[in-house]
Amino acid sequence: MSIVQLNANSLYNMLLNGYRNLKLMENRVNDLNVFPVPDGDTGTNMIKTLGGGFSPDIENCDDVASMMSKFSKSVLLAARGNSGVILSQYIRGWANAVQGKKEIFVPDILEMMKQGTECAYGAVPTPVEGTILTVLRESCECSSTTDDLKDFFKTVIQKMKISVSNTPELLPVLKDAGVVDSGGMGMLYIMEGMWAYLNGEIIEADSQRESSISLPVNYSFGPDSVLEYGYCTEFVLQLMNAKTNIPTFSIKDVISYLQTVGDSIVAVQDEDVVKVHVHTFKPEKVLAFARNYGEFISVKIENMSVQHNEINENKPKSAEKTKYAIVTVAMGEGIKNYFAEIGANRIIDGGQTQNPSARDFIDTFDSLNAEHIVVLPNNSNIYATALQAADMYDACDVRVLKTTSVAEGYSALSMMNTWAEDIDAFISDMTMALNYVTSGSITKAVHDATLNGISIKEGMYMAIADGDILCTSQDKNDAVVKMLHNLSNIDEKSVITVFYGDTVTEDEAKCLVEMITNEFPIIECGIVDGKQPIYDYYMAIE
Repeated sequence: MSIVQLNANSLYNMLLNGYRNLKLMENRVNDLNVFPVPDGDTGTNMIKTLGGGFSPDIENCDDVASMMSKFSKSVLLAARGNSGVILSQYIRGWANAVQGKKEIFVPDILEMMKQGTECAYGAVPTPVEGTILTVLRESCECSSTTDDLKDFFKTVIQKMKISVSNTPELLPVLKDAGVVDSGGMGMLYIMEGMWAYLNGEIIEADSQRESSISLPVNYSFGPDSVLEYGYCTEFVLQLMNAKTNIPTFSIKDVISYLQTVGDSIVAVQDEDVVKVHVHTFKPEKVLAFARNYGEFISVKIENMSVQHNEINENKPKSAEKTKYAIVTVAMGEGIKNYFAEIGANRIIDGGQTQNPSARDFIDTFDSLNAEHIVVLPNNSNIYATALQAADMYDACDVRVLKTTSVAEGYSALSMMNTWAEDIDAFISDMTMALNYVTSGSITKAVHDATLNGISIKEGMYMAIADGDILCTSQDKNDAVVKMLHNLSNIDEKSVITVFYGDTVTEDEAKCLVEMITNEFPIIECGIVDGKQPIYDYYMAIE
């Protein structure tokens, strides 16, 4: 039986089926990682991005236009990682293409794909062929010769499969690694799930995976622990006419009550919606009080005893407005504390395998009271998300510096000049340092690979400088020294700052300093206990 049109509910359920299919294939997509480092998270980023669009409010829309508009806004906020940002922009194009439409047909779907592709390409400053972008573009290069949506999606998927399989021919690094593009494969799984829905194949939620408890990375709260700091409680409340007189509702009444049960209060009202942040030992009382006025759109409660670092909380805005504020991204308690000490106003927990969403950035922007906010993403896979968040935020001027490593973030912070006359001078001082720093890192290979003529074996330490693998070694400290000898500009360097990870002892780090000093006597070397996961060493070589 042919299907020639889709309403809002059908399209929503198709997307949900696509999301669930991708979720089943998450590990397969993650494993399509070119570099043998433990950061293959393309599938995870796409899942978390697309998953942000599903809610009863969106599901129950009456027409395709309103459903896709709400879905797109939620996905844009949930976007994380390069693949997630591209996917969110692709969905944004879908929403743009269906404005004013109650139902859609094959020509509409084709137009959605075309506008989605345009938005996806626009999200990348320098588009690279052989990636998800190519797969999206080639998949919509077909004419709608059928009215049957099942036949149309079948054709699209066939083109996608060909495009995905051809990505190694367009991108040599994929061919060398023996893999296809992970983002393109993720998009294929989404489309296959959508097509399955049209054919009556409903992919059920993976109850075991979706009901499993996910604990914070540094979880340390057990049955004998004491709740020292209470709960960070946040919610967005829709005021309801059945519960209160909205025109006369006063946010001051909410604040007065919150002051009796908590502190660190931020409560704002935007017409008929209220947003609240409070630290309290009695979140149940806060929520019960709020429901006297309306119903929740979203609720988040976090035990502050297990939050990674107090400086990462979205603190209430200070009364005095500052000219400049710095938001940076980092992992590792030592690095986060150090960045705070040298000038970062807010630190978002994130890095390899843990990419913050656009909403995480926007919530952090909201917690600051500044004329200008400068963002240091410190990771190439977080940069695009930071840009998207900055583009969506209009409460103040937000600038994103292209720092793609912890070393670059450290160097930029070190050159911060809070007395700069204007934002351009402020940024100029920070970016000047980026021209002179080389980013080094050491981590273990998680699988065999051959890249740039270097044979890499699982378990060996890899030395990476500015994104290129320079050498390998059985010993982490030896890998550092070999890397430094391989740097063409090492004679121009005078200072190395080493952030050592959570598996490295202080004695090992001190031994590394001695080795560097012996090999390069004119270079001054210092160490910081970064406590970061995954990478044994981060190095700022200046």
